[in-house]
Amino acid sequence: MKQVQFEKTGRPAEVAFWADVPEPVLSADDQVLVRIEAFPINPSDLLLFRGVYPRTPVNGDALGNEATGIVEAVGAGVGGVKPGDRVISLRTDNWRERQVLRESELIRLAPGLGIETAAVLKVNPATAFLMLKDFTALSQGDWIIQNAANSAVGRSVIEIAKRRGLRTLNVLRREGAADDLRALGAEHVIADNDSLPGRVAELIGEGDIKLGLDAIGGSSTGRLAQVIGPSGTLVIYGGMSGQPSHVDAGQFVFRDLRLRGFWLTKFLAEAPRESIVSLYDSLVTLALDGAFRPEISGRFHISRLREALGHAEATMGRGKTLVTFD
Repeated sequence: MKQVQFEKTGRPAEVAFWADVPEPVLSADDQVLVRIEAFPINPSDLLLFRGVYPRTPVNGDALGNEATGIVEAVGAGVGGVKPGDRVISLRTDNWRERQVLRESELIRLAPGLGIETAAVLKVNPATAFLMLKDFTALSQGDWIIQNAANSAVGRSVIEIAKRRGLRTLNVLRREGAADDLRALGAEHVIADNDSLPGRVAELIGEGDIKLGLDAIGGSSTGRLAQVIGPSGTLVIYGGMSGQPSHVDAGQFVFRDLRLRGFWLTKFLAEAPRESIVSLYDSLVTLALDGAFRPEISGRFHISRLREALGHAEATMGRGKTLVTFD
């Protein structure tokens, strides 16, 4: 079979290649053989090629944060999935034609979930769900603010928040996507510039923002810190600007703000199995209700891998690049 590999860091479209490797076979009772059907290219995948994100030992020569596929065979001890079931892999070496996973390394999906939604369910919706759940207590009517609101995580935050009755301030570096975000349920869409604090004050009046979500870094982090209410929490989960986060220490000292970080890979490596299953059960329920339908900016067969990687870099933040095997 074939799998995606790279031997040196650099521009993804130049360093990636499609290599022949031995066919995987079941060798333990708790293993499952999965035929991969599709995977999205995430910013974190592109940063792995460039050496910004670390390669974990489980990757070996493979990579890929997400993939969905169909179970082809199961070991004698497997009871939760059967041939024909659609699953997603929890591992980070998924860009390959077939994959042998332990039953604990996959999530069985509901039959009604489409391939495109299944392919993108693992990372972005899960990141959004956990950031809204785990960092501060939020009640119906509470305010949150996020930058990179048009990203896949940002869109998931809007959809989850809308269903929970949370009020969102959605910050964009470019304003062209504002109508799309409002259609998803965004309450306010505002520009990421020095007028942000004044604009936020106009919009929320006497309200307080309890949670901020930062995927940009640089000066954008500091602008979010300025508008979060006393004792609020700012969560950094990305650095799309490539710049160190700039914050005024006084915002944290005198207003008792909390600064946290979040990385889904760490959560999936450390959380109990029941917590992971519960997370994806919740996401599947939301997806069946119409959430998380991905914006697909391009569809490519795996034979056009390098073209797909180039497209993903050129259109980052403007929809998902989906790679299929059929």
